[in-house]
Amino acid sequence: MNVMNATRTSRLRLIVAWAAAALFVRVLFGILWEYQWYFPADFEASAFLTGRRQTFVGIYRWAFYAHIISGPLVLIFGTVLMLSGGRSRFFRAHRYLGRLQMLLVLGVLTPTGLVMSREALTGPIAGFGFAALSMATAVCACAAAFNARARKFHAHQRWATRLLILLVSPLLLRIVSGVLIVTEFEPDWAYRLNTWLSWLVPWGIYEMLLPRRTNGDMIQIVRNDSGTSRGLSR
Repeated sequence: MNVMNATRTSRLRLIVAWAAAALFVRVLFGILWEYQWYFPADFEASAFLTGRRQTFVGIYRWAFYAHIISGPLVLIFGTVLMLSGGRSRFFRAHRYLGRLQMLLVLGVLTPTGLVMSREALTGPIAGFGFAALSMATAVCACAAAFNARARKFHAHQRWATRLLILLVSPLLLRIVSGVLIVTEFEPDWAYRLNTWLSWLVPWGIYEMLLPRRTNGDMIQIVRNDSGTSRGLSR
């Protein structure tokens, strides 16, 4: 009976995971569909650009285009890196793609996110939420890269997972915003709250579900990492 329950639970989790993945893919394609109104900027047809005609100049304009181009790329790269991590046959490709990911996150996505956060429509609270997300993304990227170079692969995997969660959070922001629009519940405070909760909540859930390792586990990790390091250096 316990085996049957475990099997059903595993299947249910798999179904939920695939359903969530399908939803996020649908939202991502919806975001990409709106790009037709960004080149050139159409302030009447685009929901995001509505009310931004006065601020869509200078550095903000260039930051916007760099951000919307790099955003989907780092999300796709992050997913590929997560799927290829720990597989020896993909080690070289994983390493080079990881370097490209760090370049895009730290060199493009984070600074442009900080620039755009200064012009959040609902004010400084939402702006600080976006700025905090950008900084947290940069911290996770740096920690993932540092642990990878130090060959602390378990720590690297955890920080890389945190990074991917933060990269996916704009999709969750869009989902919640869509629900608010459909339900005709669109106060400014709800959007401000969404700019924080859309990334703090999934990050917090990950930290709560993260298993805490004992000293014995850490000894085993060190042994495994040493063996992995030797294998990769051959």
